Amino acid sequence: MTEFKNASLIYIFNDKNELALQLRAAHDDSFPLHWDFSVGGGIDEGEDPEMAAKREAKEELGIDVSPEFVGTYHISYKKWNSDVIREEENSLFKTVYNETFNPNPNEVEDIKYFSIEDINQMIKSPEKFKFHPAFLLIWDKNKLSN
Repeated sequence: MTEFKNASLIYIFNDKNELALQLRAAHDDSFPLHWDFSVGGGIDEGEDPEMAAKREAKEELGIDVSPEFVGTYHISYKKWNSDVIREEENSLFKTVYNETFNPNPNEVEDIKYFSIEDINQMIKSPEKFKFHPAFLLIWDKNKLSN
């Protein structure tokens, strides 16, 4: 079985060129306690990808951003605790943000900035750091340096 989804994602950098990664909430029903994009979520009916990215930034991190479009990525991966294959069309954005986050505890366990080098090292240690498969697939296709 295959499930289709359209999503918007944001890489949020700070002025030090570090990337904010979101640790998904422990009680999330999909990939709990996995590191993920700074912001990400489905595109609602009637939204364009940029609107969805801005909405998700507000819902997840309590921030207003003006993201810049990077590209569209089609990926597929196995859904959490399921044999369902998720096919996604992802619109990726990036932005710079240096203020304080106000994460929604219903969605976000933690959010931290990491250097690109540190993220690459974390990915090489899957026994210690778990990542959402969508993040890994897109990271592999587009390792932004800002």
